[in-house]
Order: sequence, then structure tokens, then C-alpha cells
Amino acid sequence: MVWVDAGRVSWLNRAAAELLQVDRRRVIGAPLIAVVRDHRIEAVAHGGAPVETATRGRRLVVAAFPGGLLLRDVTEARRATEDARELLAVLSHELRTPVTTIRASLEALRFDLPESQRTRLLARAEDEAGRLTRLLEDLTVDVAPPKSRSLDVRELAARVEALLAPRLAQRGVGLSTELPVSTVWADPDKFLQALLNLVENAVIHGPGDAEVRLLVRADADREGWCRVEVLDRGTEVAPELMESWFAPHARGASATSRGTGLGLYIVRSIATRWGGEAWGRRWEQGNAFGFSVPRDRGSAA
Repeated sequence: MVWVDAGRVSWLNRAAAELLQVDRRRVIGAPLIAVVRDHRIEAVAHGGAPVETATRGRRLVVAAFPGGLLLRDVTEARRATEDARELLAVLSHELRTPVTTIRASLEALRFDLPESQRTRLLARAEDEAGRLTRLLEDLTVDVAPPKSRSLDVRELAARVEALLAPRLAQRGVGLSTELPVSTVWADPDKFLQALLNLVENAVIHGPGDAEVRLLVRADADREGWCRVEVLDRGTEVAPELMESWFAPHARGASATSRGTGLGLYIVRSIATRWGGEAWGRRWEQGNAFGFSVPRDRGSAA
């Protein structure tokens, strides 16, 4: 609390002094604006409505009472709200593909299809239902043990192509693969998530009727690791802007971009968990985004 008399601070308690980052003994008698250093807070003392404002790196709710101001620190509450909103956004982004696949498979099964096709659709729906369950279970990631194992890159690349087939067809985009490294050591669901996000981003932000390339090759600078990259032929992203695309809710300028802007943010989060990194760069015909992953158990973090 801050007591005010004729526009000057007559007294303030220790909590208010800490929030305003002032010396209690030295500010007694000082003009209110010199102490709060925020005209919105000063206006509250002169009969204005309560406000929420950012000052000194904190979020404060400021309200007047007869003879002074009440300051309430809501920084942690707002941070918790933002964290919850971020979690919901990430979940929404990551649950979209399995839910869409399951729905499309079930809708197709309503028709009279050959038995082989029905079996394939059921298997795909079951696989994505299982992945959906594991994504929800991953809410306990801080206590869950790692589930890394040796993965067949070709198998997962084929699965990515199948899951994104409607999007690829819609945009007229072809997916080609160059996989001199055939196995990696990672959590299969997380590796699939990262691949899906990179390929889908390339399809969305690159031109239609073009080709997207998926490359997995040994990392020349880090023994026992490999580099996974997806290359598109999209409009050049300036090098100084590449890093900003990994921020939460970053979006490209493509007219087809209507997503949450979390794809690359999630890719980096996944790669960091197993000790890798994620990056963006320019190549001679477009943009490349990728991440590093261990090739075997001995190289894993």
C-alpha cells in the first residue's frame, strides 16, 4: 500500500517499496509520479479506475482507497494463465493430425470397400488412436521415463506421407526422400511429431505444385548424430528472421497459413529434450528447417 497526501507519498509499506523498487525512507514526501514512475498508476490516485499495468518487470493491479493506493502483484497468476494457454495451444496443434486421420478413416469405412482397404484404414485409425493416447499421457512428461528406441526412418517417412496425403494432394505437392541414414535413436511418437510438423510447414508455406524434400544424413560436426532436414521451394526467409520462426505462435506470410504458429516451436522443444538442436537456413532453391537426433543409444543424451 502507498499512502498519498496532496500528490505526495506520505508512507508506503515494505511490500509496495519492493514492488516499486524504491527505498522506503528516501521517498517519503516525494511526488507520487516520481515514486511510481507510471502515469496510469498516478491517474488511479486522482480518481481513475483500477488498472493492470506492467512495471519493473512485474504485472500489478492498482486500485485506489481513501488516502492512497493498493498494489497487488499478479505476475505469477498471469504467468500461470499464459502457461496454461500455451499448453492448450500445443495440445490443439498436436492432436489435430491424429484426430483428423481417425475421423477420415472412420468416414471411409462407411462405404463398401475391398477388405484389404478396410484393413488398411482400420490399422491406420488404430495407430493414430494409440498415438493420440500417448500424446495425452505425455502431459506427465516431467515424470514419465523416456521411450527411445531404434527407429526405421524409411518406415516413419512413409507414415508421414500417408498421414499428410490429403494436404499434399490439396496443394499438389510431392514429397521426396533421401535417407542415407536408415535408423535413429529416439522416442517414435516425438520423432514422428517433429517430422510431421516440418513437412506440413513446408507444404503450407512453400508453393503449390512443387516438391518438398526430406533428408536424413550423418552430422559431420557431431559424431553419432544425424541431421534431419525438410527443404521447400518457398519464398526466401531472411537469415536474420529464421530464428524468430521458432518462437511460439510465429507465422509465415503465406496466404495459406492459418495454423497456430507452433510447429517449429514444438520441433525445437522435442529436439532439445534428447540433447539435439533445431535450425532454419537458406538453400539455393528455398528454405530448409531441421533438427538433430542421435543415431544410436550410445550417442543419446
